[in-house]
Amino acid sequence: MIGKLSGRLDFAAPDHVLIDVGGVGYVVHCSERTLAALPPVGEAVSLYTELLVREDLLQLFGFLSPYEREWH
Repeated sequence: MIGKLSGRLDFAAPDHVLIDVGGVGYVVHCSERTLAALPPVGEAVSLYTELLVREDLLQLFGFLSPYEREWH
């Protein structure tokens, strides 16, 4: 499982962000509240993550704290 990502915020959309971690871009889906609390594009960012695994999908969800992730 991917528990936390730290890197540079490359792109922000209404429901997800792209985080560059050592040259690899991770798409992380976030709530509006989480997105509003993130720094501007190009700045350092860190998110706790939960990986959803389905037969046809791998999807990361991002949270500001480990407590928020556990609540999810």
